[in-house]
Amino acid sequence: MTIRTAMQKATTTNTYRYELRGRILSAAMDAFRKKGIKAVKMDDIANELSISKRTLYEIYHNKEDLLYECVCDHDAKFEKRLQTMVSEGGNTVIDILACFMKLHIEEAGQTNPVFYAELVKYPKLMDYINERNERQRSRSRGFMQRGVEEGFFRSDIDYDITNLMVEVFMHHVMENGLYKRFPLPVIIRNVVMVMLRGFSTEKGLRRIEMLKL
Repeated sequence: MTIRTAMQKATTTNTYRYELRGRILSAAMDAFRKKGIKAVKMDDIANELSISKRTLYEIYHNKEDLLYECVCDHDAKFEKRLQTMVSEGGNTVIDILACFMKLHIEEAGQTNPVFYAELVKYPKLMDYINERNERQRSRSRGFMQRGVEEGFFRSDIDYDITNLMVEVFMHHVMENGLYKRFPLPVIIRNVVMVMLRGFSTEKGLRRIEMLKL
């Protein structure tokens, strides 16, 4: 085998592995979100993709590694979709929050709540989620301050407290299984709308009405 042939073969193999990794992440995340994490076996994912379990384990050594990368990949795609929606719509803080809310409600409507409840069982993933949430808190502080400066949000609200209230409430929802009584998208919409209207100024409320949120 010549060096050129070997290089071509290696490139083909790497391309196949890259594409296969993407297919695995897509199929696995779809299964996790529909059925919950515990209900999905590595065998199920291999069978869905018509690949051997050995091939799957060569790429992902265990289900937690696969789940971790699924969530990271999903977060990146969510952020990209949000940026696309924002660029196509208005750019006030109310517009951006509206896009964020719509995407989260859509996600919740397509996801079995058991998936969210089971995430806490995976330490490596929870470390990532906690770090992600802290980054989001930091970004949220700047975002809310921008809303105050633009005149959409009240200046007499402690937004660290409001963010914490949302986190505590959603933790309560998952821990106590309130999603079994009320659809998760409905819960999210009600929580967000109550909070959003509560800290909006008259200008902010007019924008909310204009967007028909």
